[in-house]
Amino acid sequence: MHHEKLSDAQENHSSSTHHGRADGTYLVGSALAFLRASIPRDGDSSGSPTLARQKDDLRQWAGSLGLLLNDSDLPSKLVRGGQEHDLFHDVLTDRYFKVTRHGVFGFSPGIELALVSSSQEARRFHLWEASPLEYLERLHLQNMLVPGLNSLEGIIDQLDGDMSIVTSQPRFDIVPVTTQEIDDWFSTLGFEKITAAAYYRPEDNLGIFDAHDKNLVRAGDLLIPFDVIPCHPAGGFLEFIEETLIAGHSLRAVRTVTTHP
Repeated sequence: MHHEKLSDAQENHSSSTHHGRADGTYLVGSALAFLRASIPRDGDSSGSPTLARQKDDLRQWAGSLGLLLNDSDLPSKLVRGGQEHDLFHDVLTDRYFKVTRHGVFGFSPGIELALVSSSQEARRFHLWEASPLEYLERLHLQNMLVPGLNSLEGIIDQLDGDMSIVTSQPRFDIVPVTTQEIDDWFSTLGFEKITAAAYYRPEDNLGIFDAHDKNLVRAGDLLIPFDVIPCHPAGGFLEFIEETLIAGHSLRAVRTVTTHP
C-alpha cells in the first residue's frame, strides 16, 4: 500500500468509523482470540473454522462491541490501495483507513505439492488467499513488530452477505528504501533471508513475507514494515523452510488465487 496524497474531498472527510478509544490495537488481539476459540482443541489445522463460520463469528464479536459499520460510515469514493484494500485518509486523526475489498483478506504463505519428476523438489512455496483469522493474525504480528501499527476500527456487513474488515494505520511519509537496506535491517534483527522479500528468524519461529520496497518505509533510523505478511510457519511449511536454509537454497514465491471453503 502506498500512503500517497488523496483528493481534497477525502482529506477533509471526518471519519465516523474511528471509535474514539485508545484500544484499537487491543481490538485486533481481541477479535483474533474470539476466532481462535472456534478452532478445535486438538489443534488439527484441518479442523479450522470454515470461511463462513469465521465471518459469522466475526460479525457476532463486532456486534457485541458496537463495531458493526455501514457503507455510509465511509467516504463515497475510496482509493484502491493494493490487491486487497481500498483506503482513505482521515485528516483529523492523520491516519489511513484500510477496507478489505471483495471478500479478500490478504495472503497467507504456505506450500503445495506439485506433480514433477523425481529429480525435482515436489513442494512449491505459494501465497494463498487468507481467511479473516489469518488476516487478523497478520495484523497482530505486525503490531508485535511495530507496536501500535494497526488499529481495528470495525466490520462492514455487506448487503451481498460478504464483509469487509476496517483497520487504520498512522500516516507515514514515503522515504524509499533499497533491497539491500531491507536485507541488512532484517539481518540485524536476527532474520535469515529465504527468498526475495522473505525472511525467517528461528529463535521465535517468525517468518516475514512480501517484505519488498513497496511495503516498508524509512522513519529516521528505523524501517517500518507496514504491509508485510508475518506468520509462524508450522508443519510441512516449517520443515520446508528449515530444510531449505540448511541446504543453502532459496525459495520462489508464487501467488495463488484460491479461496478457503
